Amino acid sequence: MKAAVLGAGVSGLTIARKLHDANADVTVYETDAKAGGLAKSRVTDGYIYDPHGGHIFNSKDKSVTDWVFSILPKEHWQYNIRNAKIFYKGKYISYPFELSLCELPIDDAVDCAYDFINAQCGDEPDNFADWLVWNFGRSIAEAYMLPYNRKIWAYPLEEMGTTWMRGKMPLPKKKDIIRSLALKDPTEREMPHSVFYYPIEGGIQTMVDAIAKPLTIRLSESVKSIESLGERWHVNGEMYDIVVSTIPLKILPEVMRLPEQVVSAINGLKYNSLTTFLTDCPPTNISWLYIPSARWRAHRMGYQSALTPKAAPNGGGSGAFEIIGAGEKADDTLIKQALPKELCVGHIIDTQFSEYAYVIHDKYHAKNVSVTRGYFDGSSGFYSIGRWGAWKYNNMDLCMAEAFDTAARILAHEGMV
Repeated sequence: MKAAVLGAGVSGLTIARKLHDANADVTVYETDAKAGGLAKSRVTDGYIYDPHGGHIFNSKDKSVTDWVFSILPKEHWQYNIRNAKIFYKGKYISYPFELSLCELPIDDAVDCAYDFINAQCGDEPDNFADWLVWNFGRSIAEAYMLPYNRKIWAYPLEEMGTTWMRGKMPLPKKKDIIRSLALKDPTEREMPHSVFYYPIEGGIQTMVDAIAKPLTIRLSESVKSIESLGERWHVNGEMYDIVVSTIPLKILPEVMRLPEQVVSAINGLKYNSLTTFLTDCPPTNISWLYIPSARWRAHRMGYQSALTPKAAPNGGGSGAFEIIGAGEKADDTLIKQALPKELCVGHIIDTQFSEYAYVIHDKYHAKNVSVTRGYFDGSSGFYSIGRWGAWKYNNMDLCMAEAFDTAARILAHEGMV
């Protein structure tokens, strides 16, 4: 079996490696000069930088964990217990906010606890803004949930759905809130991503390179044409039995013929862009810091030097702050607009704009994805997977799990298992 994989991000590399290890003839096409997609890293002036936003590894799926550690053994990883914080009214509050009410000013804590205990009454709303109020109570929603999500999505929350964030957003029970208040203990209990791994050397690129090592990857080669030829496919004029696309769905109408209803559905898909800025700063044990206030433009600061002691030269501190959309000139004026002065950021070392950053799950997302995925269901030998191929807000481990499942389907269909 000869397969073309479009895109050398985590999803593309994972399925390519799975097919390669099953003795398929696999070629990966990648527009960039470096494999990794959103999970790239680079080193600038001795500082490790994940330029498309921070990427960490953890998974509840043992098959994913075992596979990753078989390719890059555990001794190459730094084990971390998450120490996330929220910058609220000039103080560092533990994350998640709703389990840290004991750290708030007393009046805020009482209002938040009272509203949360009385929340979740009546029918569950179908839009994200109302759902946040319904689920957490008005005080928690207005203090943190609404302002933070307005910043990170830069899209009307009233026009977003509600099902996408289950498993991504911490959703503690009311007893957990009462327990944390009574014990004055904000410690997380069974929240997603409470512990995670990060490569000791080289950033998340180290994992990417380990997966990619035996693969044939055509770097700096964009997909210019995809053509169906009966039961086979032409990609850039070369013949393949199977095509697996992980490139953004938005690109496909430019390179292949699609039915009008599929193109319409693709055009209806929403996303946003991101600019990150690598900085030096004082060393800290904070993993990342959420900044909900509209007063500052950045919504998050990820501290690279908290993930591995090799992140910054001479044991120094480093972090990367994130702004939705295209960032302006990277200078001290931007730092003052983006971050509270209490963070004591030094200067900007490097910066990166990402056109495709986050999938927006608007109210029409499910319908548009259903039309698109119904067409690319693999029955004709064309599969579309990954964050941008499936248009789902999945973390790395879920992208890997989807790649596992798709590889198994392909190999079974081709009689290679």
